[in-house]
Amino acid sequence: MPKPKSRPLRIACVYWKTSSVGGIATHLNSLRSAAIARGDTFDILQSTDWKTKKPAKFDERQWVRGGDTNIWIDGEFSNHPTQIQDSIKFLRKNYDAIHFGFLCPHPTKAYPDPHFLPIFTDVELPKTGTITDGYWDSYAEWGELCLPHLGYVTTSGMFYADELIQRGIPVDPLGMPFVPDPRRQYASKSKQPLIVWPNQFKNIKGINHFLEAIPSLPEEVKVELYSNGIRYYQVRTEDLWLNAVGDDRFQSHNGTGRATFYGNVDLPKIQRAFQRAHFTVNLQGISTRKAAYKKGSYNNTELEALYYGAVPILFTAAANTDLPEESFRTVSTGEEIPEAVARLIKDGTALDTQRRDRARDWVMSNYSADTQYMKLRAHWL
Repeated sequence: MPKPKSRPLRIACVYWKTSSVGGIATHLNSLRSAAIARGDTFDILQSTDWKTKKPAKFDERQWVRGGDTNIWIDGEFSNHPTQIQDSIKFLRKNYDAIHFGFLCPHPTKAYPDPHFLPIFTDVELPKTGTITDGYWDSYAEWGELCLPHLGYVTTSGMFYADELIQRGIPVDPLGMPFVPDPRRQYASKSKQPLIVWPNQFKNIKGINHFLEAIPSLPEEVKVELYSNGIRYYQVRTEDLWLNAVGDDRFQSHNGTGRATFYGNVDLPKIQRAFQRAHFTVNLQGISTRKAAYKKGSYNNTELEALYYGAVPILFTAAANTDLPEESFRTVSTGEEIPEAVARLIKDGTALDTQRRDRARDWVMSNYSADTQYMKLRAHWL
């Protein structure tokens, strides 16, 4: 006799307002897509400590700032002490479970006390959470207050799980959920070799190293820069920027370089960039002492690049991860990028359909958003 279908669930996915939303936005909205496909409700709710915010679900989704990039949200509530009781009532009334999209806020001068904690302690609903970074030591005191109230804790990959497991914290390195756009699966590549930078403009990503390399790339190579971050505002008037970028479509800091800078754009435009790209660049780990990044890690951007057929060029530490060896290339410095690109163009790696098929299959075998969502869902029933 067939097993009866479980009832639709209403999930409150809590997004604590942060100055660096980055891959969190992709992660949460991928889970949301999987939930909707299963018939569930999965509302991404931005939580702030603002006194004036009343809990609400929006009639239409809003694309809001999360530092220098954006995230789609479905509603909001406040964790300020004067508002938190109303927020608790809102969550109890409208949802069946809570998923914390990243575990908890991080202490700052502007937010020095864990006012958010009653969302963990006083809302009697099943709760899960994800740890999305390698900075546990910077917010461990607060994180340890949250963990006892969660039935299941995941990380965005094994590279974030190691330190936690060593501390005796039980986590499942579930990874980053990926939702494909089949329309772009076999889309045509740009006729001219194209490199896409899709990552935030932060020191940890190595953006300055890439900007330095752009003028030395093979002449036929085009470059498109997406996203944004603090480094843009620091270098946009300097020779480093002006020698690399010819067309700044965000704030018109145009120089003499070959790159086009688009700034922060929504996911569909990024997907179109991946489908045209021959290569992507992410030098995460090249400028950090954080063990999780120095030992090797990767982002949603690498999954997207592999699925849509591009070859990621990554910092050497990425060789220590589970990325398929043939699917990417590594460099130890930005100066090595031009030669690596020239070799890849010569041997036709980016256009190798067998490599692209294997890379795409690996992504879907390991990072299916539906598979990950169902693992979370089992803890909400």
